[in-house]
Amino acid sequence: MRFNEIFLGKRLYWMIWIILIIALYILGAMKLHVRSFIPFILILLGLSAVSVLTIMATYRKGERITREPFDDP
Repeated sequence: MRFNEIFLGKRLYWMIWIILIIALYILGAMKLHVRSFIPFILILLGLSAVSVLTIMATYRKGERITREPFDDP
């Protein structure tokens, strides 16, 4: 079974998820959300912005994002 048959979307999008999970784990292990809340929030906003901008920059119209097509109303 191929990667693209199991996981929809580009591998880059899945790598973003992995990077975010690792970053959140590290921030949690450092207890940054308790000790230094403002830097924690700024890091979260930065990670979110970079993730969204990366997806927006690499998405091409017509790419498959779900297993089942959406019904047009």
